Amino acid sequence: MRHVLMLAAMVSATVLAAGCLETKQDATLNPDGSGKARVEIVMSDMPFQMTPDQEPPPPDMVAKQFAKSVLDGSKGVDAWADVSCQRTEDNRNRFSGTAYFKDFTKMELQGGQNEGMTFTSDGKGGVILKMAPPKKDDQKPQDAPPPQLTEEQIQQRIQAERMKWQQMKPMMTLFLGKMKMEVTFRLPGPLTQVKGFQKTDDGGVRFGFDGEKVLAVLDKFMADDAFVRAQVLKGGGDPGQPPLDDPAVVKELFGVEGALEAHAGPPVSPQFDYNAEVQAAKAAYPGMIKKLGLDQLPQAQPMMPPGFGFPGGMEGGPGMP
Repeated sequence: MRHVLMLAAMVSATVLAAGCLETKQDATLNPDGSGKARVEIVMSDMPFQMTPDQEPPPPDMVAKQFAKSVLDGSKGVDAWADVSCQRTEDNRNRFSGTAYFKDFTKMELQGGQNEGMTFTSDGKGGVILKMAPPKKDDQKPQDAPPPQLTEEQIQQRIQAERMKWQQMKPMMTLFLGKMKMEVTFRLPGPLTQVKGFQKTDDGGVRFGFDGEKVLAVLDKFMADDAFVRAQVLKGGGDPGQPPLDDPAVVKELFGVEGALEAHAGPPVSPQFDYNAEVQAAKAAYPGMIKKLGLDQLPQAQPMMPPGFGFPGGMEGGPGMP
């Protein structure tokens, strides 16, 4: 059972290592695909790799190192502005900042959720924002046809799948149960069609992810005899993995089958002067980093999980200009 786009990312080893994670992203898009996104990430501490004689770094240092990992680990970002970092009352790290990107399709924000998103012209003077599952050509080769099973074997496999889910559920509850994500988009024209996304009061569209809801939906489907039987008869896939890619599960989670879409315009027009704001952000960046104390961080950074912050875990990515 293959995971559906962003859910696969959310339940990956990176996220499981991160523990409690909450993200918010509010993106403003221009017709040419340039834009800016206000990002907020609240995340638990990462495990540190230390020798027996080392002391863990102070909490404020951890928050700064976390902020630097977000800045250095994001791709396709021309500039950052209004960055802040601090410890929360419940001892987590909070990062917030505004990222400027020239091409929405090439932006990869650490902690942001743009996987599977496209933003294109509709050929009629408007634009289309879409979040779609990967094409079949991009997926793994088809598994071998499932073997013919007797009714007894089917019942055994149904029970085995349920047992695997119950074994996996405590770990998923520990990490996924406290996970929340909210993504909002401001499109450069009046909305004309919305499928799957929720409309905001100010003309944007959004979608959200709540770990508790995901767990409840999976519980519901894994208790459904007909559903689990169908999964068994399909054969192949990854044994014991929750069926997050099943169309029925996706529809239960997001209220729609297939891709989420939002159409806007015509007319469409830029929502802000990209070049002017990026130029101002680049000019202010060195002073902002100095004020935050991110320029004084030690060379060695805390171990971050692969894919979040430092490639390979220890070394930072390219710095901002």
